[in-house]
Amino acid sequence: MKKKEKVFCQNIVNGKTVEESALLAGYTDEGAGLELISKDVIMEEITRLLSAKSKLLKNLALLGYQHLAFGSISDCISLITEDNIPKERLGQMDLFMISEIKKPKDGAMEIKFFDRLKALEKLQAETEERGGAVPFYEALEKGAMALTKRDE
Repeated sequence: MKKKEKVFCQNIVNGKTVEESALLAGYTDEGAGLELISKDVIMEEITRLLSAKSKLLKNLALLGYQHLAFGSISDCISLITEDNIPKERLGQMDLFMISEIKKPKDGAMEIKFFDRLKALEKLQAETEERGGAVPFYEALEKGAMALTKRDE
């Protein structure tokens, strides 16, 4: 597959129209996008890229749930307790766990967090869907037992 064809496929997967994708890939002929999209090799590449993108997004979602379930809220607490936090520091703070911030008229700040239990439930459901993978703590325990038996 030519480099221009790969770029065309990547643009399609990233949500561009057929004609936009062709132009961005360097094709100037009118109708080039329709001609490209009708090729089997192009459709196979688009299907492969969409599958890879789907897997990536699923894994990113799982990482997000892990972050919600196990992440630290210390930066979030700093946001409440400290006055006049510089913008540079705000940009470096991990505020991923915050779902909503309100500042009522009285000057106080309300922060709502994402539900850690729901994140854990999502992680558990994914574990079960993947065939009942052994939870992390059980894997650690089995590893420790194996090391103990090896040392005996």
